[in-house]
Amino acid sequence: MRKPEAPASGTLLGTSAYIFLIRFFPTLASVVALVWLSRSTPPAFYGLYQSFWVQWQVLHVVACLGLPTLLLTYPAAVVNALVSRLSIPRLAGLLCWVSLCAVGLMLAQHYTGSPFARWQAGAFLLLNMPVAVLEAYVLLKRRFRAVALVSIGYAALFVLGHGALVHSWLSAGQMMSGLLLGNALRLAALGYLAGRQYRAASATRLVPLPAGVRQLWLHTAFNEVVQVLFRWADKLALNFLLPAALFALYFNGTLDVPFLPLLLGAAGSALLLHFGEPQLPDAERVRLLRHTAGWLGRLVFPLFFFLVLFRHELFGVVFAHRYDAAVPLFLLSSLVLPLRAYNFTALLQHKAQGRTISTGAVLDLALALLLMYPLYRWLGLGGVALAFVISTWCQAAYYLGCTARLLNRPWPELLPWRTWAAQLVGFGLGLAALHAALARWLPETAVLVWGAGAVALLLLLQLWQLRRSA
Repeated sequence: MRKPEAPASGTLLGTSAYIFLIRFFPTLASVVALVWLSRSTPPAFYGLYQSFWVQWQVLHVVACLGLPTLLLTYPAAVVNALVSRLSIPRLAGLLCWVSLCAVGLMLAQHYTGSPFARWQAGAFLLLNMPVAVLEAYVLLKRRFRAVALVSIGYAALFVLGHGALVHSWLSAGQMMSGLLLGNALRLAALGYLAGRQYRAASATRLVPLPAGVRQLWLHTAFNEVVQVLFRWADKLALNFLLPAALFALYFNGTLDVPFLPLLLGAAGSALLLHFGEPQLPDAERVRLLRHTAGWLGRLVFPLFFFLVLFRHELFGVVFAHRYDAAVPLFLLSSLVLPLRAYNFTALLQHKAQGRTISTGAVLDLALALLLMYPLYRWLGLGGVALAFVISTWCQAAYYLGCTARLLNRPWPELLPWRTWAAQLVGFGLGLAALHAALARWLPETAVLVWGAGAVALLLLLQLWQLRRSA
């Protein structure tokens, strides 16, 4: 519970920062591994490696059935009441579902080829599903430091394992065995924390369950599955259709910049936690949403302009010019990045508007699939990327309009227009001038190093100010 004198927005930003840091280190580890393998392994092996992760990302979300998001939607007392009502048949059904998803991953790996043993792929999925659920449960009690230590430990193991793979100290199968051991330890640690938390709450009287829990769960699970299909549908389809080396090119060209979804996810989780506070009026929730969007803009827009303006240097230095043909794909896919500065579904999720969220997700995916073939015929693989950009902007407009109707407010009132305009102009002109000056006088590597250093310093200053205001 926040201090009485602490403003809600400050507490919200602090919670967002903690959740972001918890998820930052595993994401950073995956980025380090991606760059390492892109530079050091043949495109065919790298394509098979990323094919595994694409298939895993989709089936992991399918296996989780929206449970982590559902847990963060309700107060801890309600979640404890839900847990206490779980029966053995329901737990058995959930286990069967996760096992079925693991078998699906094993079959997909068998079809596309895999650098790992089939049983390792299935076991990786089986371990990660309860990890995601338990982590969300522990976060309900703001156990940020404990969860962060677990996250950092696993990230360190992930980086060490991939370093050993790159230097041929371990085979791919041996590396995956190490990751399985790390996930087992992570599961044990989170299980211990969750068990203590549940036992401490069992002495208190259980609250009655709110109406519509099952319906919200169904819509949450459906929406998350559709969203992950939308995010990975192109890669999921192409990893079955393209040769591994060509798939590696498309994958690197349409990389979802890892830390931006992470920022939005952390802010969204924090918003759900704070929206659930009792006696909080809708006007305050809108204010929190706008305030958070303003802060996200200070982080998202500098990254957007850096990635767009420094894209040639980025691919030349990071990927050693091995994937320069992917630069046009990267430019097209980057056009969705400004949308990461706003959480379009947080208020809809809080208001249990699962059907609206699900409808938007289905329309989004349907529009992308409808546009994919004609744009592919026009622009090649770039048309596939552009189809998903167009549908993402349309989905954002749909969610914004639905939220405005739900709150009976004009939709422009939900967005921090003046703040964003100032940020876009300031960051855009500043980084354009910086790139022009650096490119005129410095070689490629120095341009990227100085540009990335300037942006990193800028982002660290923003995060420091965010932390001070928490």
